[in-house]
Amino acid sequence: MSEQISEVFESFSDFILFTDGAGFICSANPPAMEFFDGPLYERSLWNMLGVDVSNIQDFLKLYPAENVHEIPYGDGEGSYSFRLIPLCGPYCSEGYVAVVTNNAPFVELHETYEERIEDNIAALDDSVSLFNALFEVAHDSTILTDSSFRILTSNPASEKAFGRRSTLSGNSCLNIFSAASSVAVREYLENCTTELPVPFEELLTARNSIGKEILVELTLHKVRLQSDYVFHLVLRDMTDIQRLETGLEETREQVDGMNVALRTVIESVQEEKRDMHEDFSQQVREQICPALDRMIKEPLPQMRRSFGKFIKERLSALAGESGDQFEDLLLQLSPREVEICRYIEAGKGSEHIAELLAISPETVRTHRKNIRRKLGLRGNSISLISYLKHQVSS
Repeated sequence: MSEQISEVFESFSDFILFTDGAGFICSANPPAMEFFDGPLYERSLWNMLGVDVSNIQDFLKLYPAENVHEIPYGDGEGSYSFRLIPLCGPYCSEGYVAVVTNNAPFVELHETYEERIEDNIAALDDSVSLFNALFEVAHDSTILTDSSFRILTSNPASEKAFGRRSTLSGNSCLNIFSAASSVAVREYLENCTTELPVPFEELLTARNSIGKEILVELTLHKVRLQSDYVFHLVLRDMTDIQRLETGLEETREQVDGMNVALRTVIESVQEEKRDMHEDFSQQVREQICPALDRMIKEPLPQMRRSFGKFIKERLSALAGESGDQFEDLLLQLSPREVEICRYIEAGKGSEHIAELLAISPETVRTHRKNIRRKLGLRGNSISLISYLKHQVSS
């Protein structure tokens, strides 16, 4: 039995000392012998602990048995936790067992924990300061509520939008919203499971500080604490943004309308260009080309000049300048009528022309009547020869 007890005491990390009834050590466990730099046998308990007494009675007056005491050592550098237990047994009859614990490791551990706690407190203070700075200067209305949706605090933007902080604090955040939006927000908060910032899918209707309804965008952040959780609500006023979007949409519609009108104008211009091109081509085919053909075939220089003048004036007319009515009328004459006009302009009479062309004088006179009709000559006030000479010379 004594061997079993001895094994138990030797396994202790604390210092275990056995003394006789006079307070002199008769046994100690290995940690005590190693720490106090043995041998310890027959040394007094008070001498080993550095207590200035001369016997066990005085020692017990300072440190009564059965109580836990703190005994300093090394000029206050450290201390022991000490407990003296009266013992009757096989080791020392009517002796004591002393349990001594060196407090130095605990002091060091305590100091380490204190430093860590101070660092954590400083980090927490910094986090709180940073949060407050961001919270206070946030442009959007920011509100913190508890799990029952009661407002804990709000930033200045919230006060500007929804009323004074003293008015908001303690009230339900649901009161900020209209009836329909309040129901949607409550259901959203009650069913929220994520702790990441989540934007509400739809725009909500809230009442500002003067009771006017405004559109807001809600972003929710559920923050879990040690024993509960809070909701971090960010409300962005969408009134100006909606107004800008509406204005942008109206501007876009106006631009679309202008684009339609511009396309219509462009199509009209292109159609007009096609019409002008077709008209130009038609005039070239019907007027310029026939005049060129006649000019090429005409042997008389005066008549070629007339056709050349006509072509030039027709080109000027196509370019926007006025043409010559006589040249237009000249194209209405048949080749035979133009030939007769050439002889008339040269001073030939009907009989002479008939001989030159091998036709009857009556046919020549018929051609002369048709020529006068086509040239618009009525009555006998203007002779055909005078008219032709005047037009050719001009």
